[in-house]
Amino acid sequence: MLNLVLLGGKIAFLVILYWFVFLVIRSSTRELRVLSQGRAPAGMVGGVQRAAPVAEAARAPAAWALTVVESPHAQTGWAFVLPVGREALLGRSSEAELHLPDTFVSSRHARVRAELEGLVVEDLGSTNGTVVNGEEISLPTFVGSGDEVAVGDTVFRVEVR
Repeated sequence: MLNLVLLGGKIAFLVILYWFVFLVIRSSTRELRVLSQGRAPAGMVGGVQRAAPVAEAARAPAAWALTVVESPHAQTGWAFVLPVGREALLGRSSEAELHLPDTFVSSRHARVRAELEGLVVEDLGSTNGTVVNGEEISLPTFVGSGDEVAVGDTVFRVEVR
């Protein structure tokens, strides 16, 4: 009887071990797929969703900023300024314009594009996702002044500059 229990335990251990290896491989292939594509398909950019209604500004902003609200890696209040018409890559990679040395951030985690109406935040298939105002996004999403964007352990507030 004891041999039967031990055999069942061995089989359960192997199933759990192989499941873990499968999850690790799936996660790494997702990162490689995003790196090989470079950009999201053109059809996704057309399907931009809005995070919240954006208030009409009296003047067109010259730039938008992602200001750190909380982070273990950046000082609170530090701002990453993005002029209208420019885009930036957020991630752990050295090629990212906004480098975040966080283990919960993918090498190419998200892309942010500044437009007159606000920022367009796009998750690039990251492992832990990108969160806008408390909800994980799957499509490019418009954010405006006062909205919050979380990437890994870092939370940014969107501001007009």
